[in-house]
Amino acid sequence: MSKPITQRATAANNVANSESISLLTALLRATRPRTYPLAVASIVCGTGLAFAQLGEFTAYHWSVFLLTLWVALALQILSNLANDYGDGVKGTDTHRAADSPERLTATGQINPIQFKRLIFGWAALTFASGVLLISIGFDSWRDFILFLTFGIIAIIAAMAYTMGKRPYGYRAMGEVAVLIFFGWLGVLGSVYLQTHEFSLAHLLPATGCGGLAACVLYINNMRDFDSDQQAGKITLAVLFGRRHMITAYFALLLLSLSCYLLYTIFISPSTVTWLLVLPLLIAHGKAIFDSARTSQATQQSGLIGNQLKSIVLITLFTNLLFVSSILMVNYLKPSINI
Repeated sequence: MSKPITQRATAANNVANSESISLLTALLRATRPRTYPLAVASIVCGTGLAFAQLGEFTAYHWSVFLLTLWVALALQILSNLANDYGDGVKGTDTHRAADSPERLTATGQINPIQFKRLIFGWAALTFASGVLLISIGFDSWRDFILFLTFGIIAIIAAMAYTMGKRPYGYRAMGEVAVLIFFGWLGVLGSVYLQTHEFSLAHLLPATGCGGLAACVLYINNMRDFDSDQQAGKITLAVLFGRRHMITAYFALLLLSLSCYLLYTIFISPSTVTWLLVLPLLIAHGKAIFDSARTSQATQQSGLIGNQLKSIVLITLFTNLLFVSSILMVNYLKPSINI
């Protein structure tokens, strides 16, 4: 008698463990790891600019960099989890849940109440990490309070994109928020944390970095054009309409790249290495044009989503190449002086 009972208990435990593992896997997917490079790009860009200004990095600077990177990633994950919950409970993801099993709320893989608690718990962890960062980074109470305010606003913005009664992601403001938080705040904040100084010239790469990150969201919204329009979610792509959204995308992409180009021409010619990303850009542009023609003919926008990986890589590589130029120039300075 005891053997069958033991076997049943073992089987039940195996099922429970399997369900636990599958839920953890689903949660990891819901954080959307493919978007992590956007947070990395902004912090790398800002830290590279800080290094160019300081000329060297100590153990202190590296610790600030790593903690800043963690806070940026935590905010990115918070935004993605909140987006899953917000679109799920509003029914926006209902039409695309079958093709996107990582959407926990829409597919019913997790209880919405439990998921909401998890999101608020992650928000608390992100806030604590931010407080630790600015405690290490600043001696001045003015700077501490200023960045604490920025951090609270960033957490609220990450959650309010699709959560709450008046989510700004449903009012075509998503790309603006990405420009602010992945560009101006992410890049300029990283520089200030390291140098305690602000330079107007850094607005150019900060705007370029934020603009490229906004391109990622814009392609995501072009992909979801049909389901968003059906659900009444007004994104920038829906606002422009199927006819003009591709033109608007290329305008945003060129504007972002122009910021890096202007910085290279007028501020730091040594950062020209980022132009090595041009072959990838050309291939990306051609693929977008081809996808746009197909979507116009079939009235389906899903094919455009295939370019999400491409624009994420362009964003990351542009900033890595931009910063690598800064690092090489600073590394060669001693030999040049000799």
